[in-house]
Amino acid sequence: MKNELMRVFEDWETELTRNEWYFSDCYEALTKDLSSSDAFEAIPDVIIVLLTVKDTYLLSETLDFLDTVYNIANTTEIHPLLREEWRNIKQHIHRLGDDYSHNVWRKLNKTLGVSELF
Repeated sequence: MKNELMRVFEDWETELTRNEWYFSDCYEALTKDLSSSDAFEAIPDVIIVLLTVKDTYLLSETLDFLDTVYNIANTTEIHPLLREEWRNIKQHIHRLGDDYSHNVWRKLNKTLGVSELF
């Protein structure tokens, strides 16, 4: 999943000008055949990408994708890597994020039943 998601982010600005639904279409293609267990197993790959993106827009997109993967996983179980990287993710969002990414992060926290003090 990591490599596929990184490919989606290559030349994303050009692709987005051609197709305003570029990310949505790509995410649908990446997730269409995922079972809930496959989605849960994909969470670490999404977290790795999340922590490596250096663009505010891509940070928001990756958070959206993480939320999508969690919805497919159909669980509120916090993946061990998410638990391990929680503070690093929060710091990354604080440094690079915008209002939208902060809102997606809060939504994911709420979905997982986690307080911001975690």
